[in-house]
Amino acid sequence: MEFAKKKFGQNFISDKNLIKKIIDILDQDEDHLIIEIGPGRGALTKELVNRFAKVIAIEIDRDMEQILNSEISSNKFELIMKDCLEVNFKELLQNEKFKKVSLISNTPYYITSEIIFRTLSISKNLNKAIFMVQKEVAQRICAKANEKNYNNLSVAAQLYSNVEYEFTVNKNMFKPIPKVDSAIISLTFNENNLSKVKDDIKFVSFVRKLFNNKRKTILNNLTNITNNKEKALDILNKININENLRPENINVEQFIEMYNEVN
Repeated sequence: MEFAKKKFGQNFISDKNLIKKIIDILDQDEDHLIIEIGPGRGALTKELVNRFAKVIAIEIDRDMEQILNSEISSNKFELIMKDCLEVNFKELLQNEKFKKVSLISNTPYYITSEIIFRTLSISKNLNKAIFMVQKEVAQRICAKANEKNYNNLSVAAQLYSNVEYEFTVNKNMFKPIPKVDSAIISLTFNENNLSKVKDDIKFVSFVRKLFNNKRKTILNNLTNITNNKEKALDILNKININENLRPENINVEQFIEMYNEVN
């Protein structure tokens, strides 16, 4: 038996009820391509292959290659042995013709943000994404304005999707047992907010800059971007945002209004 590797942030799940509960969150349309990041030993992958038209699994750990190929013998399964951060997802998807495309990942804690931001960058190619992440990260992504965990990642995720905190996963469900509980979140992609910004990449960068100094007022942070305090104040007055609020008090719609005024 292969053991989980700390350097890859591996924690394996094997509980069949938990696996079913996770997969049930996906749209159950059989004409569906699933991209799985980090299949590990394939516990989730097997059930995905049973249910959907095609599963492309991306795995970095070479020791898992033989296990996955011997455990899953199906023409519906494709394994890519590569670091997911080096995969060109747009290129991967351009030849695939499915009614729906979803992404699912038991996300290694050390690259959670990178995987989520990369997923957001291909949101127009996806219907849904399901992430298993540390509970604290899940709370952050799902947080709304005025909640303590709210930050630029919360705003970015909510620009591209409807975000749902699905359920908490007790750390004892994993092997090896991690130090903290995890949670399942789902992102259902749509263009409700996306259609309101002129450039989504620049918007995400704009919001990140505003959160660089969370303790400073929104006026101070916006002044750092405009290099003009009067201009920053005019923008805030125009869109009716109190200059003394801090970034964590500003909701997604207000950030969109602010960005569109600056640009």
